Amino acid sequence: MKSFLSGYFSNLTDLQTEQLKGDGGHRSYTRLRKGNQTFILMSCGLKDPSLKLFVEIQKRLKPYVLVPQIFHLDLKKGFLLLEDLGDESLEYVFFKKAKNLCLSFYQKALSQLIDLQSQVQCLEKDPVFDARFFSDEVERAICDIEKYLCDVLNHKSFCRELSQNFKRDMEQIVSYPQNEDYVYCHRDFHSRNLMVKDNRVIMIDFQDAGKGPWYYDLASLLYDSYVFLSNRNELALFYFKNLSPFLKKKVKSVKRVNQMVQLQFLQRGFKACGRFCAFKVEDNKDTHLQYLTPTLQLLKLTARELNYNGVYNYAEFLIQAFKGIDSLKLRN
Repeated sequence: MKSFLSGYFSNLTDLQTEQLKGDGGHRSYTRLRKGNQTFILMSCGLKDPSLKLFVEIQKRLKPYVLVPQIFHLDLKKGFLLLEDLGDESLEYVFFKKAKNLCLSFYQKALSQLIDLQSQVQCLEKDPVFDARFFSDEVERAICDIEKYLCDVLNHKSFCRELSQNFKRDMEQIVSYPQNEDYVYCHRDFHSRNLMVKDNRVIMIDFQDAGKGPWYYDLASLLYDSYVFLSNRNELALFYFKNLSPFLKKKVKSVKRVNQMVQLQFLQRGFKACGRFCAFKVEDNKDTHLQYLTPTLQLLKLTARELNYNGVYNYAEFLIQAFKGIDSLKLRN
């Protein structure tokens, strides 16, 4: 690390470090202080392919949307020196700031999303978030959830019919992207990956970006496991009103915005629950278990509204199975 930092800083003697808390991934972050300047050191490990993707996509996005500046990098050693965006994520703003201020920052996030969708061109090499991709995510989520139930909670009773009906509903839900023209997607566009600095909203953690349906990132933001919004309809209307004529023709109506976002949430919400369970099973991290039941409750309500009984019943089963989780104990 010292050799990497020496390639940017002429003198390391007054360089102060502060380890930052990550969000479940393998990357580590350190805040560096030198005089009145601060930087973020991102460490990904030796020859991590995600680092190269991060750098490539940052260059691609920078002309159109707000992303952190890169000052120095070493792809082989897995180090990246980044602009320090501070500690205030959109999640922080939601819980700590006034309601009207929070709304303005969500609107800025949506404006960034619109710019991403309308100005960044999809390339042939981009990963595709299509029906097969979403179906694979659901299968993985089921495995991770049931592994957590069996290995951690010692819950052995599964109903085959319940699982089959859930999968049948999901097959129909994930088929919708086949009828959509793709736009460029961040893929993890939620409140923890949107930083607020100097009255701006800046995207981070975009190395998994690709092409998919226009409502995918919108579902990530409006149906976020970390922030439960009560003004989704208002934000959906803002999104629709501010679309370019080309995108507005594709999206068609505010009613359709709400419908497609809800459908995508049924897939993405279960995918998120699978990841929360995997953090515990694979890495023994309790950090995300507190978000399981609230996400499943919202999935259940959405499935009822859209008449997907298989999804509704599976969500209810999981809610009952997870009742043993001591959410208060898990909160930091």
